Amino acid sequence: MKLSATVLIIAAAAASVSAADNKAWKITSIGSGERDNLCARQIQTCQNNCGGPKEALMAFCNTTTMAWGCGCKSKTPDFETWNWPVPAADCSGSNQACQANCNSGSGDRSKCFNNCASTHKCNTEDAPVSYTTSSDVKIAPQYIGPAVSYRGDDLGDLNDGNNRDNVESNSDEANSDSDNSDDADDSSDTSAASTLFKSAGFAAVA
Repeated sequence: MKLSATVLIIAAAAASVSAADNKAWKITSIGSGERDNLCARQIQTCQNNCGGPKEALMAFCNTTTMAWGCGCKSKTPDFETWNWPVPAADCSGSNQACQANCNSGSGDRSKCFNNCASTHKCNTEDAPVSYTTSSDVKIAPQYIGPAVSYRGDDLGDLNDGNNRDNVESNSDEANSDSDNSDDADDSSDTSAASTLFKSAGFAAVA
């Protein structure tokens, strides 16, 4: 009987630790060395896409806040946002948090893991949008926004520990806009894509 009580106490303590360790994902939680590496790659990607350092009039990445922006002298950067180092790392971290929450939570873990995989298709157009961009290196990014993909699909619950209730209305508006655009022609799709790139920290700098 005494052994059983001890086992219960240990199990309860383990559950408590697991719950305490289950923190919400934020890209600034990664180590400083990795942040330095990500930012160096982010800036290099911007410069390469613009055609060289002299063509990238705005190329920054804050290693503390992970805010980044890219602006070319003669064009709008056209490398897919979901493949840039910082957004890709943001997606990967969110996915890892999702899986950790599956392990520490209750319910069907297999279904939970499948949901993580379906909502975190990193390095693809179906990846969740990363809210790490900023108009200035000194301005911290938004970090949390509607759980939508770069394609414009509603991804639902990313299960990465972040509360997105306060951005639900924005998500609904995005879905409404997406529904209204189903009948749009190719020129409208191009315009929408251009808007998406600009909102993701891209710009043509005069």
